[in-house]
Amino acid sequence: MHPHLDNQEYTLPENPTVQDYLLHPVRMCSDFSTRLQHNFGWRFAVQIGIMYVCVKGLLNSTMGLVKLSYCKKTLGIDGNACQTMSSIAMTPWSIKGIFGVVSDSYPLFGYHKKFYIIGAAFAGTAAFIGLAALPIKSANVAALFMFLANIQIAISDLLCEGKYAELMQAKPKTGSSMVSYVWGCYQVGAFVASVFVGPIADNYNPQIIFWFCIPLSASIIVPTALDYLADEKVPDDQRGFKWNLWREHGKIIFFACAAAAVALGNAMVDLVFFDAHNWQAVYAAVGSVVLCVLAFHCLPRQLAKCNLYMFISSILYINISGSMDFWFTADAASGWWTWLPTLATSQHVPSTIMYTASLVGRVIASVSFLVAAVSISCIRPYTLLLGSLILACFPRIE
Repeated sequence: MHPHLDNQEYTLPENPTVQDYLLHPVRMCSDFSTRLQHNFGWRFAVQIGIMYVCVKGLLNSTMGLVKLSYCKKTLGIDGNACQTMSSIAMTPWSIKGIFGVVSDSYPLFGYHKKFYIIGAAFAGTAAFIGLAALPIKSANVAALFMFLANIQIAISDLLCEGKYAELMQAKPKTGSSMVSYVWGCYQVGAFVASVFVGPIADNYNPQIIFWFCIPLSASIIVPTALDYLADEKVPDDQRGFKWNLWREHGKIIFFACAAAAVALGNAMVDLVFFDAHNWQAVYAAVGSVVLCVLAFHCLPRQLAKCNLYMFISSILYINISGSMDFWFTADAASGWWTWLPTLATSQHVPSTIMYTASLVGRVIASVSFLVAAVSISCIRPYTLLLGSLILACFPRIE
């Protein structure tokens, strides 16, 4: 064994030559790969790579990027309906806490993570088959299929996060190598998605893209079934529902259940009152206040304060990207260019401007993902934080 491999990073020689500088990226990547395999094993690296390149990177980013074109060209709905559909579809990300509680409380077929990921992957794959093959024209139906797809991504992400956090805790000397690997994989997948989704969605029926999502969704099944996740099997005499976990952490689990209930209730309100936006707003406001108050009763005070801060920062961050997407990609009669007096009078603007706006958005997204990927691997944490704060001052284009 080589304990020095735990966190020792590759550095240039004391007197580097031109060749050293040219080969530095290759040597740095090779050294990083060696340390990663030494500390976590190549099987686990493959599992995490597939999860964060194919599932959370490619698949999740593809769903986000295709949403606008799918709403406009396939479903034929307006911005309000598209945002309501997105709210329903994204609900699984708000109930990740209860997914974690269930997986920790009951080992499915003897495993706390393995078969939950596999089951979620089958559900997600079936959802993408439905989105790709069925002639869906209802935003409600599309929202339900996307809800199932996001369940897969959210559960797989949560349980893989839990496993690599567990391994990092067992090997603290490994530093941030696994976190860098995770985010590097994610950025690669997101970058690839931003390159191909735009042109396909502009020139063909966006529904075609869901066919590409099917193998991506199923890709996590094979390594998980082969135990690449390193999820240990629970002995037969220790199986069953772990009620002691609920007794020891009753308040925290109760809050997780309450948050999940409010999130699912929000999805139901959006589904039943699809066009009644006032009712949606009232439910969201009441549910948010109830959860903020409940947090101070159920969570440690420090966590409750963090929860309140995150809530306040979210509601104060004015995000109208959904409406802006429709505004930027409107047709010649109602697009953003009609604000220009000379064009507004003539209205003879080619419809290809809509695609130009889409292409510009995709290019900006691609560049941003590439910069983020390079930053994760090459820039020190405090420099990256400063850059993030500076970029946060500028508007985001999606």
